[in-house]
Amino acid sequence: MFRYFQSLALLFFTIPNLNAQQLTNGDGQQAILTDLDIQFIQSRIDMLDLQTCSLDMLGESPRNDYRALQTAHETGMLNLVVQPDVMRTQVVLIYSGENGNLIEYTDCDTTPLLPVLAIMATAIVSEESEPRRTRLNVLAQNSYLTSHEPNRLLARTDSDDDSRFYMDFGLSFKHPVLPRAELINNAYDQFTNLAEDLIPGNDDYFMQMYFAFSGRFSQYIGSRNSAPVVARRFNPSLFWRFWTSDESYLDLGLAHESNGQRINNEESFLREQQSYLDDGEPAFYARDGLSRGWDYSFLAWQSTISSRLSSSLNLRHYMSDGPLQAGSEEYNVWEDGGTRLRPRRQYAGVELGLEYQFDRSSCSLGNTYICLQKIALTQETGYSAMFENNTTTLELTTDFFGLPVQLWGRTGYNSDLVDYYNYSNSWGIGIELISR
Repeated sequence: MFRYFQSLALLFFTIPNLNAQQLTNGDGQQAILTDLDIQFIQSRIDMLDLQTCSLDMLGESPRNDYRALQTAHETGMLNLVVQPDVMRTQVVLIYSGENGNLIEYTDCDTTPLLPVLAIMATAIVSEESEPRRTRLNVLAQNSYLTSHEPNRLLARTDSDDDSRFYMDFGLSFKHPVLPRAELINNAYDQFTNLAEDLIPGNDDYFMQMYFAFSGRFSQYIGSRNSAPVVARRFNPSLFWRFWTSDESYLDLGLAHESNGQRINNEESFLREQQSYLDDGEPAFYARDGLSRGWDYSFLAWQSTISSRLSSSLNLRHYMSDGPLQAGSEEYNVWEDGGTRLRPRRQYAGVELGLEYQFDRSSCSLGNTYICLQKIALTQETGYSAMFENNTTTLELTTDFFGLPVQLWGRTGYNSDLVDYYNYSNSWGIGIELISR
């Protein structure tokens, strides 16, 4: 009963301060706050104990790039400034005073402010422009280390490999390059403004540069001596991304792709084969050591068709002599007594994908423990001799008691970089992990 009257008293004494609260964006436009929002914010602000903080003097008012809240506190007017990724970092700048006499509060216990930060990040600014919303959404979701390609851990088998299952692990991430460099961001803004003027349509663009890395590794547990781990793919890339929304974008970049192996001549290959035979293992295991590598430029487009359906188009141009690898390492006729070359461009370079997201409201509400999450279909072919060597990949991901279990299958080529030109059937089951 005492807590009930205490809550009423708290509400009563905070009401006179309601008009003092003001939440604005970086352009000075005011966000819409309901009376309930204002009352709740004030109650949390009153719980903030500034006596636990360290004090620093500020020479000028901090710039508001995203959201700033001005509210009343028992010590006077208080200012809170946050960035677009506040929901991840939970970082808030707190200061009070006027220009020339500004005090910043650091090393505070900001636990009471966590719900306030959520309100600051999600409050609607009705006059905020769509380009600014796109920019802020992108910064909120992609200003740190995030997924690039799918991250998977599969029990997998390939018809052109060992007949038994092996563990296959794919890791992929991206990170923005110099995201807070003002000179670079100004150049990006000028370029996107030019693009909006020249490109037909009403799309609004936001530009950012990213570094990405994708890798794939396979471990043969129980099927080979000492359960070796085989490096399948190393794929660093640098690219510019032109966002048209927080879900749609165009990538333009340069990348290197290799498997990190060392055998690049017939003599070494024959020695490796004999080494496996001496150990009582099949000679074809020596193929894992064949070196593959090339540079390529790429253009990738992803677009949302509807709230559940999205499409992607990836185009690559494989270079015979690139800036990161002088001379590509592709198929060699001495590998299997072949009579003609099989360049990478005949089997890859054009990829079209479709992905459908299922309604998972029943799972998110806890009413169902097993439900469909998404299904993805990818079709790939080479840009040289197009449609002669086709590859189809199908992925079905389910929510299994909160675990993203995936069924994965592929028929065609590109089972790995070594055997990209061999037709095979592959399938696996495992988990797919995506970070945001």
